[in-house]
Amino acid sequence: MSLIEKKNLNYLTTVEQFFLSLKDSGLSLSSSDYHLIGQWETRGVPVQALCRAIESGYGQVRQQSRTTNFKTSLSRMATLIDQEIEKAGR
Repeated sequence: MSLIEKKNLNYLTTVEQFFLSLKDSGLSLSSSDYHLIGQWETRGVPVQALCRAIESGYGQVRQQSRTTNFKTSLSRMATLIDQEIEKAGR
């Protein structure tokens, strides 16, 4: 039996694949990243709005990075992503 409920799989998979393709690396996320995705889903953040917020947050982190080969995670960007979600909700 899976630990992930079937109803949550589509939301989780969509966000996971979006972020992995955005950063163009990795095969899966960390457990804390999966937990964050679950929290956003529980809060009722639409998946499209979340992906836009992730893309915006990722762009900000990438601009601030001094290297071309930087690594980040959803957990590291959670504050930026939440700020973007708040902006979109206004």
